[in-house]
Order: sequence, then structure tokens, then C-alpha cells
Amino acid sequence: MRGTPSGEKDALPLAGSGPEGVGMAVDGHPARSGGASHARELFRLVRTAVLALAVVALLQRFVFNLSIVEGQSMEPTLSEGDWLLVNKMAMTMSSPHHGDVMIIRDPQPPDGSSDYLVKRVVGLPGDRVEIRDGSLYLNGEKLEEDYAGGDRTEGVFPPLTVGKGKLFVMGDNRLPLASRDSRAFGLVDEEDVRGRAEFVLWPAGHIDKL
Repeated sequence: MRGTPSGEKDALPLAGSGPEGVGMAVDGHPARSGGASHARELFRLVRTAVLALAVVALLQRFVFNLSIVEGQSMEPTLSEGDWLLVNKMAMTMSSPHHGDVMIIRDPQPPDGSSDYLVKRVVGLPGDRVEIRDGSLYLNGEKLEEDYAGGDRTEGVFPPLTVGKGKLFVMGDNRLPLASRDSRAFGLVDEEDVRGRAEFVLWPAGHIDKL
């Protein structure tokens, strides 16, 4: 180019613009093959995806899990089809509390399978639970259950003291025959608790902390 000092260039050639598309240099470095660059990028993406899936799998196995509500036994708190984020470490990190919503193994599955239930913890070890006059009593005190559905708790349940390592659980839906819980199958072993439901994740209109 006119006016350009000898030995200098006004622009560096584009990589791949020389003979055979190779051998040109940019800032003194050999040009990289486009195919090799794409392959490396693809490898990085695949590796990242595999690592992410592995982390998710470990979290689901040991820390968190998703459960989908079936049935109406926990209405109005939970509705059929709600997605729950379940903390599987809850029983390892702390003891259950009154009002916790837990995923438990069904003590008496109707078909003999390993089914799971979602219920609320009403009685802890040492508590005395009683149902009379349409109300739930804990240690002689009538419970005000803002979460419960139905005007009254159906049935009569004589006073029962919850033993060590046991829980008394109930569904929030107190309409007749709406929930199969400790009124039907008795106390639940703490070791049968699979986790504590922490959040409703879906549908969008139901997203909430439990």
C-alpha cells in the first residue's frame, strides 16, 4: 500500500485467508482450526451438563427431593397436583416439630406397596392426643387449627400418649373419610419419615413456604 513503511502491514490477514486456509498468523500465534474450537466448546458444554446432572442426582438422593400431592387429604393447605420441595435431611439435622408437614411411609398401604403419605405432625413423643366434641386436644388443651379444612374434626379418639420415637399425624382435611391418618393406622415411627415438605413449587398460584 502506498505510504506504508517497508516491513509493516496496515492490517493483519484474517485467520484462514491464506493458502489452504491455514498457516496464517494473528499476533504471532498460529491460527486455530474452527472445527477443533467447536469440538472443545462442545466438550465443555457436555462436561458441564454431566456435572450438573450428577450434582442434582446427589441432592435428590441425600438432601432434597420433589413430591407430587395425590388426593385431597391435605386440603386446604395442599391441593392435588401440587409439587413439593422435600428436605430429606430434616430428621437428621433436627427433631420434628408440631405443625411440620411430613412425607411418611404408609404404615398400612392398601395394596401392600411402598406408598408415601403427606401429613401434618400433631403429636410428638410425650404428648397426649385426644379428639372429642369435633375438636382436637393436645395435652388437655383445645388446638386452634387455622390450617384445618372443615368445621369440625370427625370421629372420637380416646386420649393417647405418644410414645418415644413415635408421631401422631393427621391430614388437614377434616371432612368425613377425607384423610387416612393416625386416627386409622395409629402412631407413626419417626424412622418412617422421609422428609419435611418445605415449599410448594408448583403451580405458580400455589407457590408458598410451608
